[in-house]
Amino acid sequence: MGSTPSLPATTDVDDIIASTGLTKKAIRALWTRFKDLDRDVSGGDSKGYLTLDDLSRVPKFDENPIAPRLMKVIFDDFGTNDKLNFKQFAQFMSIFSRRETHLSLRARTDSNKNTLKNYETDVRYSMYDTILAKKIKFMFRMYDIDRDGKISKEDAQETLKMMVGEISDEEASIIAEKVIDEFTDNNPNAVVNLTNFERTLLLIDFKDKMGLKLLK
Repeated sequence: MGSTPSLPATTDVDDIIASTGLTKKAIRALWTRFKDLDRDVSGGDSKGYLTLDDLSRVPKFDENPIAPRLMKVIFDDFGTNDKLNFKQFAQFMSIFSRRETHLSLRARTDSNKNTLKNYETDVRYSMYDTILAKKIKFMFRMYDIDRDGKISKEDAQETLKMMVGEISDEEASIIAEKVIDEFTDNNPNAVVNLTNFERTLLLIDFKDKMGLKLLK
């Protein structure tokens, strides 16, 4: 059996724990996965960061019809110049954790930082976001194609086309209206804001269904 690669001495583990809520054990496991994905196609040493090509080799991404959109949001939200360093990789992976983290546990005792209520009109990530809040914002940003802070019928149509592929504009329009209708209390001509989006997701208890298994 191969040995587990050690975290570099330059890695500020405490900083990663503070920003993600992950445990040291989870961070070490992510480092192993990061090193496995960090390949130099020329055969040289590891690059020290991940690219779109690196993540595209993950089977779960390849199976997902909206993989290109998913990866765009990941690199836009967490990366720098289309690259993810280890800290950024840990930050986005913490959003997909199916387990409670230190952040989600801490938030239960801090009512001022526990929900999206103070950031209803701001879909950007905040240092005060719980893991649940980050999940909601990440999902919102997946559907907000034009990044204007709201989900319109046009955004929903574009997402449907990514998911379904072969679908006419008329069919996509009809389904998109129904989607918007669900989020806006029977008003298909409205747009979905973060508050509408959060309320609907919490009704379907999505948090335990949103996971991404990148660990071996």
